[in-house]
Amino acid sequence: MRVADLLSSSCQGLSLSPALTPKSAVNPPLSSSSSSSSRFSASATSSAAAIANIAPSSSCYNASLFSGGLSGLTSRPAVIKPSPEPTAAKNVSLSNGSTHGGSNQAQANSRADVEVVVPKVEQDPLLVPRQYQIELFKKALGSNIIAVMDTGSGKTLVAVMLIKEMIQREQEAWRNLAERKICFFIVHNVPLVFQQAAVIRSNCAGEVIEMCGPNQKNKFQKDWDVVFETADVIVLTAQILSDLLRHGYIKMNRIHLLVFDECHHARKDHPFCKIMKEFYHNTPERDRPKVFGMTASPSMDTGSKLYHSAKELESLMDARIFTVDQEMVQSYVQRPSEFVVHYHSPPLYNPTKLTHQLREQCFTLPRLESPFSSVTHNLKHLGPWCVDRLWKLYLHRLAEASNFKQLDHDARAAVNISKSLSLRKPVCDESYLSPKVLKLVQLLRVAVEGLGDDFCGIIFVERRDTAMALCLLLEELEEFQDIFRVQILAGHGEGGEQVLRMTFQEQTAIISYFRHRVYNLLVATSVGEEGLDIQPCNVVIRFDPASTPISYIQSRGRARKANSRFIIMQELDNRAEEATFEKIKYSEKNMKEWCHSLDDERLMRSPIDMDDDDVLDKLAPAQIYRVPSTGAILTLDSAVALVHYYCSTLAGDEFCSLRPNFNIMSNGASGFICDLILPPNAPIRIVQSDRTSTKSMAKKSAAFKACEKLHSLHALNDNLLPIMVDLAKDEKPGEEKAVDNKDKNKSYPMASPTFWKRSPSLTETIPLFGCVMELTKEDLDQLGGKSRFRTMCLLTYQPLPCDISPFNLYVEGAPRLVTLKSSPVPMQVDEGRRKLLKQFTLNLFQRMCRKTFECALEGLPYFVAPLTKTYVAGSPLQTGIAWDNVKLGQSLEPLPITEEDKVEAFIMDSVVTLRTDYGRDFFIKKILRIYRVKDVMPPEDFKQELAAWDVAIAKGKATALELSNGSDARAEGRTFAAYFKWKYSTDCTNDDLILSVDRVRKMRNHLQPAVRDEERRDDASANIVPLSACMRCSVSADVLRMSQLVPSILFSLDSTLLVQEVRMKFGFMRTRLDLLQVAFTTSSANRDYQYERLEFLGDSFLKFASTIRLYIINPSKDEGQLHASRIRIISNRALLGHATKLELYRYVTSIPFHRKSWRPTQFVVDGKPCKEVQYQNLSNKTLADIVEASLGAAYLSGGVTNGFHVAKTLGIPFDEFAEWSDFHRVFSRMKMATLDNSEDRTSKSMLTRGQLLNIQDVQKLLDYEFKDPFLFVEAMTHASHIRNDSVCYQRLEFLGDAVLDFQVVRYCYEKYPSAPPGAVTLIKDASVNNAILGAISINWGLHHYLNHYSSTLVGAIARAIVSLEFKTEQSPTKTLEGEYWSDITMPKVLGDLVESTLGAVFVDSGFDFDVISGLFARLIQPFLDKHVNFENIVIHPSKALLESLQAKGCNNFAFENEDGAQENSRSRTLRRLGLGAHNQQTAEGARSMKCHFKIHDKIVATATGDQVEDLRKEVAIATMALLKGDTELLGTLCTCPKRSGARHKSVLDRYRE
Repeated sequence: MRVADLLSSSCQGLSLSPALTPKSAVNPPLSSSSSSSSRFSASATSSAAAIANIAPSSSCYNASLFSGGLSGLTSRPAVIKPSPEPTAAKNVSLSNGSTHGGSNQAQANSRADVEVVVPKVEQDPLLVPRQYQIELFKKALGSNIIAVMDTGSGKTLVAVMLIKEMIQREQEAWRNLAERKICFFIVHNVPLVFQQAAVIRSNCAGEVIEMCGPNQKNKFQKDWDVVFETADVIVLTAQILSDLLRHGYIKMNRIHLLVFDECHHARKDHPFCKIMKEFYHNTPERDRPKVFGMTASPSMDTGSKLYHSAKELESLMDARIFTVDQEMVQSYVQRPSEFVVHYHSPPLYNPTKLTHQLREQCFTLPRLESPFSSVTHNLKHLGPWCVDRLWKLYLHRLAEASNFKQLDHDARAAVNISKSLSLRKPVCDESYLSPKVLKLVQLLRVAVEGLGDDFCGIIFVERRDTAMALCLLLEELEEFQDIFRVQILAGHGEGGEQVLRMTFQEQTAIISYFRHRVYNLLVATSVGEEGLDIQPCNVVIRFDPASTPISYIQSRGRARKANSRFIIMQELDNRAEEATFEKIKYSEKNMKEWCHSLDDERLMRSPIDMDDDDVLDKLAPAQIYRVPSTGAILTLDSAVALVHYYCSTLAGDEFCSLRPNFNIMSNGASGFICDLILPPNAPIRIVQSDRTSTKSMAKKSAAFKACEKLHSLHALNDNLLPIMVDLAKDEKPGEEKAVDNKDKNKSYPMASPTFWKRSPSLTETIPLFGCVMELTKEDLDQLGGKSRFRTMCLLTYQPLPCDISPFNLYVEGAPRLVTLKSSPVPMQVDEGRRKLLKQFTLNLFQRMCRKTFECALEGLPYFVAPLTKTYVAGSPLQTGIAWDNVKLGQSLEPLPITEEDKVEAFIMDSVVTLRTDYGRDFFIKKILRIYRVKDVMPPEDFKQELAAWDVAIAKGKATALELSNGSDARAEGRTFAAYFKWKYSTDCTNDDLILSVDRVRKMRNHLQPAVRDEERRDDASANIVPLSACMRCSVSADVLRMSQLVPSILFSLDSTLLVQEVRMKFGFMRTRLDLLQVAFTTSSANRDYQYERLEFLGDSFLKFASTIRLYIINPSKDEGQLHASRIRIISNRALLGHATKLELYRYVTSIPFHRKSWRPTQFVVDGKPCKEVQYQNLSNKTLADIVEASLGAAYLSGGVTNGFHVAKTLGIPFDEFAEWSDFHRVFSRMKMATLDNSEDRTSKSMLTRGQLLNIQDVQKLLDYEFKDPFLFVEAMTHASHIRNDSVCYQRLEFLGDAVLDFQVVRYCYEKYPSAPPGAVTLIKDASVNNAILGAISINWGLHHYLNHYSSTLVGAIARAIVSLEFKTEQSPTKTLEGEYWSDITMPKVLGDLVESTLGAVFVDSGFDFDVISGLFARLIQPFLDKHVNFENIVIHPSKALLESLQAKGCNNFAFENEDGAQENSRSRTLRRLGLGAHNQQTAEGARSMKCHFKIHDKIVATATGDQVEDLRKEVAIATMALLKGDTELLGTLCTCPKRSGARHKSVLDRYRE
């Protein structure tokens, strides 16, 4: 039967019998002409996807898909020979259901009444029991088990053997008058009922009954007493059994065996779960039946989830998982070669003509809603021809389903449109078929070329309409008509009339015909993946991707013939499909590894590996280790799996496989002993078992003792699970803070300096302490001399608590140093003079701020007073106060300018204001004596003034000048007098002076450079005024100029006083005040300093000091656990907790000075009193950074000793240590205690001669002699080393990483003192990374001393060395210059050796900072000086990309990591910490990751691999190449607002400038 014939029957029934089977399907005719093939070859050559991109998904597969090779892609398709008449097909007889008309109910009834004659299942050679099947059968007899075996490995036969044995036992029990019990074989879908029943019936003499939904509506009316008397086995769906149990027709005590087929479905609300939870577990144990489960995978989770999910399945099924070693299965089951074939993305197809016409005329027709949805999907995925062919089918079925004349108008119109448009034969061209379909055609052509008559294949698709379209296409392609006999295999789920639905009778018939080669190609939906006994194929193609791991595994299991091929089709650059596939592969790998880690009892191995005395294990006494706090239990049976699981969580790299090694030795007649050797980075290396009578018990005993010790060393938690990296909890309570660590702003209270607070004085005369405020002589000289800026004095009630370092104020466009010198000798001031000083201060502030200031004399915190012009620094202040200026400043009213005042010196030192406009004050620049008021204003000198005058005249705001006839306004009348008359309404006398003036600027922030616009506005305010229009202010010009700086000085002084309070409160007196003030100042304060450079230094110091402490107090923790503990200490979350606990936020300066918001303490401004508590917004990261910056300031002030002291004070956990010197003392004590108490630790053997020579060589290189040479041996030992007495370098590398990081940070900080934080970070990253450390390692020759057992590592190191030698040869100077390592792939192991060596020296020296600093200065600093600098720095591609995007004004971009598969939380953290790939990876199943780069949430480039750093580099390079190749791409992606005139320059470029 042709597919078109099957589909045209509306799929409401199927009549298949030998008489109706098309002859062409059974005996396909030979091709008589090759013309069609020739035509196809020509068209295929012109196709857009002419050549397949075929990539093996595993390195062990061959390069070609089939024996014909890739050349088959364009060759003529082979012609298949006639097949013999299938004899078994005569055994299949299906009653015909209704094929025309009828309701859905009638259809359902027709299905229910169908009688199925299942073809006889012949004895298959595969049903001969194999050794592992016999072993599993024995285990199943003894206890409940779950058999985990690959598809095709014979799980069903084990079940049949068990059923036969249980039937025999039941028959014997029945003879003893026991109540008869039967077996229930439970499946999860209807087709499997008949299939599995047929298998059981063919291999078992018992009575088998099938029960499933369509033919068991009367299941509740059955006489179950009769059933139990006659039946031995009932094969049924899970829902039916659940219903029977629920309603009391069957009870668990009447069942002797429950067989669960595909028991991995036992999740959530599946009937499998309900049967076990609601009925089995609620039955007394003595009445429970035996349970046997079968699955290809117990769980699709990974990592710890895999372990727990499998345990949950075991608990639910009340069974233990047993599996078979893969090597045993491979000798019986053929595994297909697996390939991934890529196809191009489809073009943007326009709707076909047929679709367009139907949409215009029949879009509202309800019966076409589903077809419209179908063709919309398939237009993209299959192409226009398939869409039109589906339309033809849908509308043909619509016409057949009802009488054409009875159809409504729109339906008839749709049918007529379809008939009016003819559909030509399909052509293999992209305009007809999508690239995906064309790739499928090419694959089939290659398959036929390579396999010929032996071809037998399945194409898996996701949707039924896709299956219909592909079948119709393959039938109508001329080149395949004589080759493929195609049929559909779909499910029987619910759907509309346009959706293909297939009854289980039809499925059974098609599978039978496929087995007997009536069909040789099936297009199947997911129904063909699982359970059904389908003929093994040699070609399986996943046209649509598998959505779940079990779907992938089971569809692959269909390719079980010898040399079969499993082909996955993937759209090129479809990241979603690639990610799904990677997750599936990784999940399968994890499942296999977990199963392989099962103990020998549950892992069926080859006879040579099996314990001959295994049966004696049952006689061993039970051993249980219980954790009282949690109730967790360790038994002999669970210990081996736990040891494997623990080892899998250890930190490793791609060059090692961290697994336990069980060495079982015969101990003569007394039994066996097992030495368990754990990986080198485990806290214990070797554990010896007790003497046991069997090998298996020896293995379990060793594992049991190892787990006990691991728990005692806190390597296993109280739940007896490995301490996961992201869940590792240190025992010190100070390391965990329950604070919100999200980086968001929060309002915090600000402190006011307590220095300003005073108690009221009861005496009239009180002492005041003076603080002299002045600019340096050098700056005064540049500003025009001391006469322009009067020295001022700040009078306080107590001396300043500290010396104030000079700081910058920005005056007249440049930074100027201002000094504050406090006088230790007070001056006595009576109340009268204090009142004068008070009023002067208030008036001065009001004049500068244009606001009213009030404050009671008793509450005034300070006084501001000018000193005399002749004051000399260091002179007594008692005679230095300029009391005449103070008295003059008692009033804000201006004073008239008298004739006596018209002395040039007096005028130049005056501040003038307009008679007509008080408040417009001016500094006098100079007296323009070259002009007289009657003179004409020169246009070239007064363009601005004259232009403003003309505008005013034009607007009628000024009176036009009366000029003589024909006179020129530019030559007559434009006099200074006329201008002043208009501008100031002043009549000037002939001897009036013309003044060039500057407007007295509003008070501004002198702590930062002036804004350009503000400067331009001030410059524009420059003007000329006549002296007669002015009055003089009550303050002199030099006093006012200096007074304008006072608010900024006071603002800075407040910050200094607050930081001084921090020093005194927390005991930071050994930390320099100026550095600590920098540490407490954020960038938002707009000072010329901020904490980021200190934070850069302090962050590294914190990492350094915390690492030492963790290394010392946790001798049993591996590198990953140490990293996790350190993260908890140095994370922003932890530091935020310390900062908030100490209330450091009260002392932070984050708000810039602003004239509008400046409120001196205790003053009332414009009638508004100063708020008692002010608030500022700080982010959580800022507070964490303040802690780190404080550590940086402490280190610069007093070295590591002071840094350590400040760290302890800030709350960083160093409970075990009081001083830096305690590191060595505590380490020595703990080392001795560990050696004394450790029974398992192998004593160090004597060094070999080779090791001694190596140490001597390295000591010469380092110029350091080891006190403990075994530290160097440890530093050179890789985790792949297998000797019992070896300890790998990971812990020393962990310590050395922090040592090196701090040394490099310190070096960069000191070498580039003016570099901004971003630039210093760039140079630091260039100075310490895997590539440069690899180059240093090779330069030192450390790889010669590396101890390892990894051939892969040898090759990786060799390739790096060869690359360096090649670079040297290519260099004109035969030397390596610059960052020569930047494009060489360095194994991480090389860099690890440098770090572990530094760690070894640091430990050996007693944690002497000077020793390690000297080593760095001798060996590493010269290397950095020579090769790394800002001039030729090679920026990492990821940083270069980010800088480039920022320079172009884009701020919305990010790297995004995506796991190629689900992983445990430890693996994710290891990657985040840069510890390398997850261990136990293989070439076939290695975990892969993806890294995307997104611009405005759109993926631009993607890289796939297993190292985060490498992926970021690759994706950054790819993104930059894309942006460079398409200059308009960023413009289309980025929507960031571009600021006009904004300077977009990188940090490095700005620093270079």
